Amino acid sequence: MTFITMLLSAFGIGALHALEPGHGKSIMGAYLVLSRGKAVHAVVLGLTSAVTHTGVIVMMSLAAHGVLGAATGQAGMSEEAVELWLKVISGVIIAVIGLRMALRRSAGGCSCGCGSRHHMPSTQGNGSVEWPTLMLLGLTNGLIPCPSALAVLLMSISTGALASGMVLVAAFGIGGAVALVAVGLVMIKLSKGASRLMGERSWSLLANVSGAIIAAIGFFTFYGGVKGLF
Repeated sequence: MTFITMLLSAFGIGALHALEPGHGKSIMGAYLVLSRGKAVHAVVLGLTSAVTHTGVIVMMSLAAHGVLGAATGQAGMSEEAVELWLKVISGVIIAVIGLRMALRRSAGGCSCGCGSRHHMPSTQGNGSVEWPTLMLLGLTNGLIPCPSALAVLLMSISTGALASGMVLVAAFGIGGAVALVAVGLVMIKLSKGASRLMGERSWSLLANVSGAIIAAIGFFTFYGGVKGLF
């Protein structure tokens, strides 16, 4: 198999991997839809999530393969412990984002369903998307590594050609980013039709309920991490 073939395969595997269950696609989609996001928001969110996801897996792969062994020593945390702590951190952030979505949209009672934030610079021309929250959500989506992806990257590094392995890792990440961006764009497209069918009051209620569900997902993610650690 030529290197180009391996590169294309890594890209395809990354795209398919991103489309598997998980990766926060439901949370990402809900945020984009209910915040009336635009294409640029879907691109930034997908890229941030994919870059973080790939970066975390690369660091864990390097650590597991001994590249960081000299720095961390034998007493460092196991891969399982690292994954559990990442779950705890992700759960907290997801819960906070969900609560912000639910509570902020319910505050103010504005008839247009966008809360009372007309004066906020971060929302001008961009619906109700807040860039700090958008970036934080992308980082959170990518924090928890998937065992299948970790196995693929470990195999690529185990060949001994670290530079080639990192190129394949990059192709894997780009494939994942393309898939996540595509999902985000589809969600935005669907939301435009849905918002026209639903009244603003119903849309606001949906935002409250969805925010509460996202907060619940964050809580159970946090609980699962804490339960595994202790």
